[in-house]
Amino acid sequence: MKQFNLKLFAMAVVGGLLFTSCGNSSNPDNNGHHENHEHQEGMDHDHSTHQHGESTERNVTSNNGEQKGDLIPVLEKYFSMNAHLVSDDASSAAKSSEKMVTALKAFKGTGFTADEQTEVNEILESAIENAEHIAENAGEISHQREHLVALSTDMKDLIAIVGTSQKLYEDFCPMANNNEGAMWISNKEEIHNPYMGSRMPKCGKVNRVIE
Repeated sequence: MKQFNLKLFAMAVVGGLLFTSCGNSSNPDNNGHHENHEHQEGMDHDHSTHQHGESTERNVTSNNGEQKGDLIPVLEKYFSMNAHLVSDDASSAAKSSEKMVTALKAFKGTGFTADEQTEVNEILESAIENAEHIAENAGEISHQREHLVALSTDMKDLIAIVGTSQKLYEDFCPMANNNEGAMWISNKEEIHNPYMGSRMPKCGKVNRVIE
């Protein structure tokens, strides 16, 4: 009986540690991270060092409130791809990502400064590359999720420059990307984790609101 109680205690401790490390909270008011969107400074971009599984770090120009393009077609495919990854459907995720590649290539912004246009071109190049990897690896969901790390950063940076008419959420999972943590963009406040999938779909928290 004492041995059985010890096993129950051990299971409870492990479960508690997983929940804590996950940082699970879909309500930004409860975790102190509910804030308006502002792009993080102090990040340098070097496209030559971009590798799968690593988020691309770059300085980008923050949007001043003027929307400079329609990202809805791109984001719709991105959200669809993420939803399939949440349900561990690598094949459908690949199909959505293939459509996202088409949307990225078709994107045209307006009113960019010369510097902004250069930034957007770099981001689009990186995003297309990452989306293509996801599309080409329908049988390797772990590889798809590696490229989702960088693709999500691409989407975050593209939104920062172009702007958006949608209310979006920047979510974060500390257990993703080999426990280094990774973010993704969502159009829902409730957490649906594309990195952990069906194992831990609610793992993560809302870092900030983009509006």
